Parts: sequence; C-alpha cells; structure tokens
Amino acid sequence: MKKRTIDILLSLILTAALTAGCGAAKESTPAEAPKNGTTAAETQEPGTAPGGDVKPEKLMEIVDKDGKRLGEIDANSACSAVDGGIFYSVVEMKEYALTGTARYHFFRTSDGKDIFLGTVEEQSYETFYARTELGGVIYTLASQGDVVDNKPDALWLLAFDPAAGTMTKYEVTKYGFPYAAMTAVGGKLLIMNHEMSSPKCDKIYEFDPAAKTVREILSFPDDGKSSLRSIAAAEDGFYLLRVRLAGGLPEEMLLDRYDGAGRLQESVSLNGMIIPAMKDMPGFAGEDDVLIEFGMYASGFAVQGGRYLFYENFGRVRVIADLETGEALFAEEDLWNMSNGSGEPAFFEVAFEPYGAGEGPKTVYVQDGKVQELSFGPEEGKLLLRSVSRSADGTWLIRMASEAGGEKLVLRKD
Repeated sequence: MKKRTIDILLSLILTAALTAGCGAAKESTPAEAPKNGTTAAETQEPGTAPGGDVKPEKLMEIVDKDGKRLGEIDANSACSAVDGGIFYSVVEMKEYALTGTARYHFFRTSDGKDIFLGTVEEQSYETFYARTELGGVIYTLASQGDVVDNKPDALWLLAFDPAAGTMTKYEVTKYGFPYAAMTAVGGKLLIMNHEMSSPKCDKIYEFDPAAKTVREILSFPDDGKSSLRSIAAAEDGFYLLRVRLAGGLPEEMLLDRYDGAGRLQESVSLNGMIIPAMKDMPGFAGEDDVLIEFGMYASGFAVQGGRYLFYENFGRVRVIADLETGEALFAEEDLWNMSNGSGEPAFFEVAFEPYGAGEGPKTVYVQDGKVQELSFGPEEGKLLLRSVSRSADGTWLIRMASEAGGEKLVLRKD
C-alpha cells in the first residue's frame, strides 16, 4: 500500500509537466541523443560492484507450494518471478532525498544461491512492472535523478545476466519519465517513454540485444489531442495504449495495434468495455468519473493471446475485457493490482481479510477463455498479498504478509 501511495503521488506531481509538442522520429544515441543508434554500455563485472555484501536488516522466507523451505532474501526487496528463480532489487534511500542506491540480485532456486548482480547510484525509480525476460537476460528500466528538481533524469535500460552474474547499463534517453514501459517483440525490446525534453513528446525506442544499440523508432507530439499510457507485445507487432483528449481532458481510451515495422494497423476504442463495467462501482459517480481515471499517467496493460485485455491504472480501475466480444469479464476498483513479470497476466486482491483454513486472498487470471481463480490455501488467519508475478515459464511468485507483520514468498508452478 505504501508503494501504491508513492506511485499515485509521483503521478500527480508529474502529470502537470507533460505539455507542448515534438518533431519526427529519428535514430538516437542514448549517451547523446540523437546520433546513429549506437550505445555506450557500462558493465559491472562479477564481484566488482559495491554493496553486494550488505547484510539485510530483515529476511523473508521462500517456500514452495507444499511449504518446503527454499531459502530467504531481503524483506525490503521488490521481487518478481523469473525463469530459474527470483529477481529482486533493494533501494537504500538517502535521508531527505528521492534517490538512493539500488542493489539488484538473483535468487537461484536450483541451489538456493543469492547472486549479487550490480548497483545503480542515485536511482529514483525502477519501472517494476516493466521487468522483462529475453534470451536468458533479465531487463528492467530505471530513472536516475531527483524527479522533482526540474532537471533532466536519465532513463537507463538495465540488463542482468544471472549466469554470468553481471549487470550492463544502456542509457535510453537523458529525459526519462518514472512510468516508462517496456515489452519484448521479435527478439528485441520496445520502450515507451514520456520524453521530458523541450519540447515534450511520447517516444518509442527499440533495443537490439545482438547489436547492443538503442534507437528511436516512433515519436508522438504532445499536441493536446492524445497521450500514450503504455506498451505491450502483439503476435505480429505491438500495442500502444493511448488516451484521446478533448480540451485537455480524457475523452477516450484507445488500443492501437502496430505491425513489426511500426505501422499503425487499427485502433479500437475501449470506452464501451471499461466504462460500463466501472461506472457503478463503489466510489464512482458515473461515466465521467471513469473518464477522469483515464487521465492517470501511471497505467499498465497486457493483451493475452491477442484477445484478452488486462487494464489497470494505479488509481481505481482494474478490468479484464474480451476484445473480440467487447465484454468485460472482470472489473474491480482500488484494492486489486495487476501482476508483473514476463508471464501471462493476473489480478490479485490487496486487502486484509479473515480467511478460513484452505482459503486466501483471491488471484484471478484467464484460461481457456474464462476467468479462473488461483487455488491458494495459506494457513488460517488474516493475510495480505503484497505482490504476484509470473515468469515466462509459468512459475508464480506470491508475496504475502500476515497481520502481525511477517512476510513469506510462495514459489509455485502448477
């Protein structure tokens, strides 16, 4: 809940800054945009980065679905399931500052080894929901610099090789935004950023792991008529979530599908799927109230199998919709979050509730065209799901906390 509060506050602070327009797309060099699409990389070799031997103040246990102990990691971590284990980061914030030192680790389930991967100094925000696996490498995005000091903050693509125990940094842009998004398409990474340059705009960057280069492939001027929210993979290209504006206010949520060459193929309005499902929810005062929520810059989505849309903003809207029929299959407000990781998406309940034996907080996902509930039977008592993630190979990582404050990670594959 604390993380969500910070997310919402940051979104409100930064929303007012996104104005003006920008020019056409061009190739960029992250170190000094724009030039030729080449990238200077910074690699921390195994054992050379500072901070790897920091002793955690508090640990949380990792168990499998049968309760067998697998190990433990720092209880202050932001963790997610990846193939072969758990990827996590811990940030030591500086006093009276919005930046800190971030340490990144990989917990390997095969032998319980905790592998230190590297550090990022002066990190302000990691795009936790953008963590992506591709070719045995784990990628995430991190902004570097104080987000409220009116100075540019670099956006870095961080590449972690668990087998080698290394981290490599690629600067995407000097004008990063905390709620950047990323997905893997056709063996490459696509990154969406609200460019905080002058003039401002929304940009899509492509990272080629083979060439190790970043280049700008699309640019959308902030003309007051529309604004991007996030990016997700499609079978033959990618999706962009876009808000159409009227008089500076959100009027329509659109799902734009692009082919692999970056050409727009179709735009689908989501208003008819999301608004009817949410307008009568507790706390909403009708359709206009839902439209206001579309204005949140902190949004996330995924499209499963080219058909099932999972959409949330970090305010109040959570919806699963069938893009083929236009039907909303699931709708909840506020106390639900979307999973992260490279696996198929899910929503999980975030609330302390009394559960009997064999029951627990709900996690829902789509299988065979129907919303399913993950079977989950923790010990009796009041529990809170702090996060849920799925890896590319279908492994779930469920982080839960007891009312007494104890935390545990459940790693399972059904």
